[in-house]
Amino acid sequence: MKATIITIGDEILYGQTVDTNSAWIGTQLNLMGIEVLETYSISDEREHILETVDRALSRSQVVFVTGGLGPTNDDITKNTLAEYFKSELIYDPEVYEDVQALFHRRGLELLERNKQQAWVPEACTVIRNANGTAPGMWFESHGRVVVSMPGVPLEMKAMVTDFVLPKLREKYELPLIEHRFIMTAGVGESRIAEKLIDFEDNLPAGIGMAYLPSHGYVKLRLTARGDDRAEMKARLDKLQEDLYKRLGDWIYGVGRDLTLEKALGDLLVTHGLSMGTAESCTGGYIGHRVTTIPGSSAWFKGGIISYDNQVKEQQLGVSSSTLAQYGAVSEETVREMLTGLFEQLPVEVGIAVSGVAGPDGGTPEKPVGTVWVAYGQAADIRTKKLQLHKKRLLNIELTATLGLNLLRRYLLETFEKRS
Repeated sequence: MKATIITIGDEILYGQTVDTNSAWIGTQLNLMGIEVLETYSISDEREHILETVDRALSRSQVVFVTGGLGPTNDDITKNTLAEYFKSELIYDPEVYEDVQALFHRRGLELLERNKQQAWVPEACTVIRNANGTAPGMWFESHGRVVVSMPGVPLEMKAMVTDFVLPKLREKYELPLIEHRFIMTAGVGESRIAEKLIDFEDNLPAGIGMAYLPSHGYVKLRLTARGDDRAEMKARLDKLQEDLYKRLGDWIYGVGRDLTLEKALGDLLVTHGLSMGTAESCTGGYIGHRVTTIPGSSAWFKGGIISYDNQVKEQQLGVSSSTLAQYGAVSEETVREMLTGLFEQLPVEVGIAVSGVAGPDGGTPEKPVGTVWVAYGQAADIRTKKLQLHKKRLLNIELTATLGLNLLRRYLLETFEKRS
């Protein structure tokens, strides 16, 4: 079964809004065995919408459309789809009640243009919108489906999850598909591929593997297709076990949405440990990452952002002679930063980072992207020098990822192998 995704809006074409909707919808469809054939981003023009929907329906069984359903004059998707399906607009009192309730909750005045949202094509099944004013629309024609939804991600995702996907499962007999996501960090795609040459060559029929790299990570996706879900899962279990044997602690866990910081937190909880951070070049980003995890207060006690050298001295006890002789970006400085952290916070393990994030500030000896990381325990502080990129935000992100991963691997080596 094939699908097409269409996003509507000049703001997407002009680069003023990033189209995250297509990626999210594509992921959901892939998980249920629907192949996304193509995606389009098009303008708010009647002819363009009509032509693109017609072309999509000639190739796909399901067409997803997002955007162009707002209350302003440039939002023409509803009227254009009504024209395409030769349908009149009719008043839907339930939609009007939804809009009224939303404005009442927000303490806002209901404007005439907002009331117009209650007029919908007679040919559609209305998809209620609990998070906005524009209802979604489900059209069917000759065994094919067009789903039109708001472009606001929060509103669209709720409609897809609560209405669209369940209705697709009812309407179509979808193939069985089972994914397994093996998450790795701190190692490049090419190094992993070298380890897996014969693994890939000997994948059984009906099993495929893909590499999904991002900054500091490589996600390995195993996909099984068949007619017996239990048998498919059993085959993936065996392949997962083989990958662990080959890749070892490059793997930090299994699960499409598993984050490195969650995996680290689970390790800390398992061993009854807590951590803290001493951050310079990352400006608190490592602490931010770990505190996005629900329950992280059980294992993350806090951090000290020592961006200025004076703070490094006064709050972390870094000596002025160390800073004068070696500089803020040095092995000696991050060692003293981490030592000072252990003196200030009641934690067993920690991370300290200092670097030249860029885009300027580098020297021939310490070019932009030079970062020092200290990690471990008070009696066992280890260090590592990173040589990253020229882009500031990328360097901050990578420093956090690689630092968290160094601490994770330290815990595995120090505590897991000890038991």
